[in-house]
Amino acid sequence: MTSPRSFIGIGMIMLLAGFGAAATPAQAQTPAVDTTPHKVMLAGTELFALGFDKLSAFPYKITDAGTGATPEEIQVAMKVDQVPAWIKTYDNQRVVLTGYMMPLQLENGRAKKFVMMRDINTCCYGAVPNMNDYVVVTMKGQGAENVQDVPVELTGVFRIEQRYEGGYVVSLFVMDGEKFLGAKK
Repeated sequence: MTSPRSFIGIGMIMLLAGFGAAATPAQAQTPAVDTTPHKVMLAGTELFALGFDKLSAFPYKITDAGTGATPEEIQVAMKVDQVPAWIKTYDNQRVVLTGYMMPLQLENGRAKKFVMMRDINTCCYGAVPNMNDYVVVTMKGQGAENVQDVPVELTGVFRIEQRYEGGYVVSLFVMDGEKFLGAKK
């Protein structure tokens, strides 16, 4: 299996930048967004509709080597659950995810691994993203068409997996992409 570090260069850059808002316990968070899970019908299958209006709506504090944390502090942070219950509704569920694509691994001109981001400013053009501003996607099959700078949709199984590697947080959300739907209409 390819490690997250091998395809998330921006993750390491973000971590070294030492960003992250102060987190409160997941149960005490009250976001200013509709946290009600919504489902959509797609080709006769009911899926959760998921976007960064929800995924980015809670604070996530990074505690890792990039923030100057000690190994002991990192071990404690790895055990802290910062993800609110209303996001956990989507864990291990089939979803339609909407966001902006940034390819990380191309095979035959198609994206096999990519990051779905909250907006294009999440990447190269602006602010350093928080861990909950992107989802690392690994596509099944031939991969996805490489579509950038416009919102796209895809289906797959969404998972919450806070991953640390070498003392750094490298991802919070991952997805096994099933079908790339293309530009959002």
